[in-house]
Amino acid sequence: MNENEVYELLQAGHLTMTVDTNVLYEINSFIKLCNKCNKINEMPEYEIKIVISSLVHAEKLFDLKQDYGEQYDIDHIIKVLESKKVSIAPFEYHHAEAVAQLIGTQFPTVEEWRKFKRQECMNCLGISRKTQYDIPGSGKECGATVDWLIAGYAHAENYLLITHDKGNEFKPIKKKTTLKILEKALMRIQVK
Repeated sequence: MNENEVYELLQAGHLTMTVDTNVLYEINSFIKLCNKCNKINEMPEYEIKIVISSLVHAEKLFDLKQDYGEQYDIDHIIKVLESKKVSIAPFEYHHAEAVAQLIGTQFPTVEEWRKFKRQECMNCLGISRKTQYDIPGSGKECGATVDWLIAGYAHAENYLLITHDKGNEFKPIKKKTTLKILEKALMRIQVK
């Protein structure tokens, strides 16, 4: 969504957003986003929520565990999230249904799905299209990314998804934007 479309959503007064893990890598920008939303929420006509799916939360916790090792402190992380009024939400049955629907619509046959996964594996490894056909494998063993689950979660909840990713997982999601566009739209709201 472009800046004007996001601004219109914000102007409705009630908006719930969810973020992709890549947004959390920009932690300072994410904290500023939380602060801006909380400031706007001081006005009675607004209720802007940030919800992180448990899937994204798990991905980020894994990264933090690797980054901080023995210094990793889950209690501190929880306190920061609570202080920023960020909610962590579970991934449930209806989210799984949404994921199945998204993937099934894009890849209606087993062959199409496996071909896509195989191609994604090749792309990740930097293997050119010219040489990849000499490599065996149908794609059956190739994994799928957590991004499918993140997209399905946002879709099932009808939340505005904040992501920098332009992969196939997110293509069917219409209610999505980037952090930069969201920041610009939020700046247009005059805080009283």
